Amino acid sequence: MISLRTDGVRPRERVEYWADLVSRHVTPMRIEPSGQSPLRGEVRAQVVGNVTNAEVSGQGIHASHTRTEVARTSGHLYAACVILDGNARIKRRGGEIELHQGNVLITDSRHEFAFDLGRPWRHLVLSMPTEWIDSRVPSSETIGGIVVRDRPLMRLWAAYLANGYSMASEFTPSAAAAFARHSIELLAQALEELQYDQPTPSDAWRAAIFLQACQIIALRFGESNLSPEDIARNLRISTRSLSRIFAAHNQTVMRRVFDERVRQAKELLAAPESAHRSITQIAFSCGFNDSSHFGRVFMQRTQMTPSEWRRRN
Repeated sequence: MISLRTDGVRPRERVEYWADLVSRHVTPMRIEPSGQSPLRGEVRAQVVGNVTNAEVSGQGIHASHTRTEVARTSGHLYAACVILDGNARIKRRGGEIELHQGNVLITDSRHEFAFDLGRPWRHLVLSMPTEWIDSRVPSSETIGGIVVRDRPLMRLWAAYLANGYSMASEFTPSAAAAFARHSIELLAQALEELQYDQPTPSDAWRAAIFLQACQIIALRFGESNLSPEDIARNLRISTRSLSRIFAAHNQTVMRRVFDERVRQAKELLAAPESAHRSITQIAFSCGFNDSSHFGRVFMQRTQMTPSEWRRRN
């Protein structure tokens, strides 16, 4: 077990120390003092099987995961947090929620959130790669920021997590692996059960996301590195969700990107004011970084080469 605390750190260095500590053992965070109490924090973390289970406590802390921290996160994580003691507030999705003992909170490092932890608190946190839950729970884009109160299956999971944390040092490697597997499966089941009581994303929401994605493509088609991941990040949804929305329109994200690039190239090839520009220059300005690839994609969509299109138009 790793046990680290701020008590032995000089007060003026505690903010930087705690930020580094939480960023390394949970997820990148921006730390600031909060309230009248001096900043204090402690992390007691252990790896059980292939998951990280940590008891985190403290006071006088404001912790935020902003766009900067989202961009810094190399491997995105869900953190399932059980409020053991104290109260706290979380800001996410434009709203603020008070957290109380027994509540379970899910954060997603792909999205922004902030904690106000001014008063003494103690949380038990299970961290896991986002794909472990995304592959098990439908509509996983709705998970980040969920606060669960008094649900039997989630209470069962929280108790299981707490027991596993207290007994981890006694586990054999096979028992630790089983605990980790069962923790993830039980959490996924609790989240899936919760979704049955929540409205699924509406057709209007999907239509709005599709329209916004198409607008981003129309504006950024000239960027050769434009990818589904970039577009999904801009829309604050998962790449998997974005792909499903496009599939409902019988498209893929990259097909739409290449369609837009070819559409723009057709207009430029036919425009008198672009007559002085070479086909390669036009290809590069439309997001292609290889003239041969441009020619193949253009032929697939128009049944003409770029040169033929230019001559006929």
